[in-house]
Amino acid sequence: MSSIFFNFFRKIKLIDIAVFAVFAAVTVYAFSFAYRGGASRRELVVHTPRGIFAYDMSKDRIIDIEGAIGISRIEISGGTARFLDSPCPNKTCVQSMPIRETGEWSACLPNQVFLRIEGGSAGAVDATVR
Repeated sequence: MSSIFFNFFRKIKLIDIAVFAVFAAVTVYAFSFAYRGGASRRELVVHTPRGIFAYDMSKDRIIDIEGAIGISRIEISGGTARFLDSPCPNKTCVQSMPIRETGEWSACLPNQVFLRIEGGSAGAVDATVR
C-alpha cells in the first residue's frame, strides 16, 4: 500500500503542483466572492421623467426631485425612504408608509416619480411554500 503512494508522489511534477495551486486559489476566491459576509449596499433608485438616480441608503439626507408637475421632496433616514412633500393634489404618496426593504417601492403617479429600494442581501427569504 505504501509503495502505491510513494510511486504516485514520485510522478508528481512541478507543473502539477502549480496547476493545483491556481485551481485552489480560484476556488477560494470564487467562494469568498459569492458568500462574502454582511449585507451589500442598498440604494434608493428614483425614476423620474428626467432620468434615473441612485442614492446610498446608509446616508441620511433630503432630496428634491423634479417630476412632471413640480418638485417632490424625498427623505432618506435610518435606512428608510419616504415622500415628505409633493405637488400632487391628493398627497397619497406623502401619506404612505416609508419603504425600508429591498424590493419595496413608493410612487407619486401625478408627478411621475417612482422610488424603489435595490441591493442588499440577495439571500434573504421573502416567502416559504408548504
